[in-house]
Amino acid sequence: MSDERLYTPAFWLACAIHFTGGMSVAMFLLFPLFVRALGGDELAIGGLLGLGMAASVATRPVVGALLDRLGRRRVLLAAGLLNAVFSLPFVVVRTVGPALTILAAVHFVVAGALFAAYFTYAADLVPATRRVEGTAMFGIAGMASNGLGPALGEVLIARAGYAAFFVVAAAFAALSTLLTAFAREVAAPRGQPARGLVHDFAGVVFRGGLGRVLLATALFGAGTDAAFFFVAPYTRDVGIAHAAPFFATYATTTIVIRFFGRRLPDRLGPHALAIPFFVVFAIGLAALTLLPFPGVLVAAGIACGAGHGTLFPVLNGIAVQRTPTRFHGTVVSLYTAALDGGGVLGTPLCGAVAHAAGYRAMFGMMAVASLCGLGLVRVDARAERAAADRAS
Repeated sequence: MSDERLYTPAFWLACAIHFTGGMSVAMFLLFPLFVRALGGDELAIGGLLGLGMAASVATRPVVGALLDRLGRRRVLLAAGLLNAVFSLPFVVVRTVGPALTILAAVHFVVAGALFAAYFTYAADLVPATRRVEGTAMFGIAGMASNGLGPALGEVLIARAGYAAFFVVAAAFAALSTLLTAFAREVAAPRGQPARGLVHDFAGVVFRGGLGRVLLATALFGAGTDAAFFFVAPYTRDVGIAHAAPFFATYATTTIVIRFFGRRLPDRLGPHALAIPFFVVFAIGLAALTLLPFPGVLVAAGIACGAGHGTLFPVLNGIAVQRTPTRFHGTVVSLYTAALDGGGVLGTPLCGAVAHAAGYRAMFGMMAVASLCGLGLVRVDARAERAAADRAS
């Protein structure tokens, strides 16, 4: 692969793997509706989501180590197979209890491993000079599934019930695993340090000010989880029959932003885009407090999608560019863990606030949290400029 060539057959195969696996995972954005169908409330939804994300975050450093030591393809194959197998037992669950809790935790662990593996594999494929562009374009495959998965899921639930819903999710997971079998490892990890997982983890976190970036990522992740998981039950409560317009406009806007603006971060610098789009994302969350006013669901989806479409590749690019190649599996795993880490505390808190004060208060709270992420990015930008001045 030449230093500048991005759109290779291997890249497009990786996008297909990401899209099909993403369809399976994205359908689970309707998991709160399943919990409600079993008799659970917002507290149960928040608790299950928070516990699942906590399990996912706790295992992510191990996933990162496996990606760097065993290779990306092996982890993709194993996680894809587990995703297919463990989507099916949900069919026989009838109550909110231990079985649902265990299955939800397993699902989040596997989905988190896939998420980290997808973007680590993509980081290996794209040239360093086009990293943010490559990440953005690769992310379109996943974002397309975020728009289509919930829409398909709502149709399946309405027409055939939850059994068909989970079977189709498993089928997408199986297809993704089959495609992965045709993928090749880009390059074997080289230069692995011998001091172990804890040393690798600490070295990555404390190198180059990544702590600020990861904390901003966690706040961004808390906002995305609030939108992804709580819009569907919220729309039902305010008399809107379908949440699909939000997810569709969210995904479409993200895809448009990434396609037409894919080279801007590499040209303008990541901080120049992260700061204003944290504001846009916060506006989208705040707009949800105006439901069921006509047009708000679509407008909020556009604003949240524009923020997500920019912030995800930009924050990921900052983290990766500050880390040596041999640690890419670890840093991408930490980045995706930070996204989910925001949900570990955020989703139970969102569930509790929605239960006690309503969804409007909850989405307003998350809009403020996103503005705190903006503050961290501004601090990081100043620190980077100061470091560059000292080096010059």
